[in-house]
Amino acid sequence: MMLDFHLHLARLPEPELLAKVLLERGNSFIAIACEPWEWEIIDKMALNEGGSKAFGIHPMIAASVTEDDWTQLCELLEKNPDAAVGECGIDKRYEGYGSKDNSPGIQEQVFRRQVELARDLNRDLQIHCVGDYSRIVKTLKDCGFPKAESAARPVFHRFGGDISIARAAQGLKPIFSLHADSFRKKSTLAAIAEIPPEQVRFETDADESFFAQEASAARNGDSMQIEAIADRLIAQLQAVKTAYDSKI
Repeated sequence: MMLDFHLHLARLPEPELLAKVLLERGNSFIAIACEPWEWEIIDKMALNEGGSKAFGIHPMIAASVTEDDWTQLCELLEKNPDAAVGECGIDKRYEGYGSKDNSPGIQEQVFRRQVELARDLNRDLQIHCVGDYSRIVKTLKDCGFPKAESAARPVFHRFGGDISIARAAQGLKPIFSLHADSFRKKSTLAAIAEIPPEQVRFETDADESFFAQEASAARNGDSMQIEAIADRLIAQLQAVKTAYDSKI
C-alpha cells in the first residue's frame, strides 16, 4: 500500500468519492485541512481504514486567525483523536512572517501555539516551511515537542532543507516527507542521502491547482474524471518514490 503523507483532499473535486477510489486501489493518505472551510469538509468524512486526517492553521492565514478558530480547532482535534495537527509553520511569502523589532511575528506565534497543541495532545505535527528551517527546529525544541515518552513526530512536509537541518532535527524523532520538489536542490539531495530510510515518507501535496482540467470536468459530474485524478495522484506518488530510490 502506498501512503500519500500530505494530500489536500478537500481542495480536490468530489473528495469523498476520490477518497473511496484511492482506498479501493490500496492507496492511503493523510487528508490535510489547514483552513476552517477545509476542516468542515474533512471532519464530516468517514474515512475507511487507510485514510487519516490532520487539522491546522496554515501560515498563509495566520494573520487573520481568530479565537473562535482556535476553539473550533481544539474541538476538532478532541473529536478526532487520531488526527494530526497541521499543516502549520512559517512562510516568508505571507503576511506576519517577521516583525520590525525582531520579536516573533504572528506566523511564528500561531505556529508555536499549534506545536504546543500537538505536544499536549501527543499528535504528529505537519510542518510547512518556506524561509527558515532553523527557526522551525528551534521552536520545536523550545516547546519541548515531542515529549520524550510520546510517539508524536514532527513531519517536515515537502522537505527542502539541507544537511544541517536534517541533523539538527534528529533528536526530535522526525519524519521527512518528500515531494517532487525535494529533489530539485543539491543541498536537499545531499540531506536526503543522509536521512535514515525509516524517517522518509512520500507525498503529492495535491490541491486544486494540481488537476485543473480534470477538476473542472469532475465538478460537472463526470465520474471518469475522478478516476483520472486518482490515476495521476497514484502516478505522482510513485514517481516521488522512484526518484528517492534512484538517488539513494
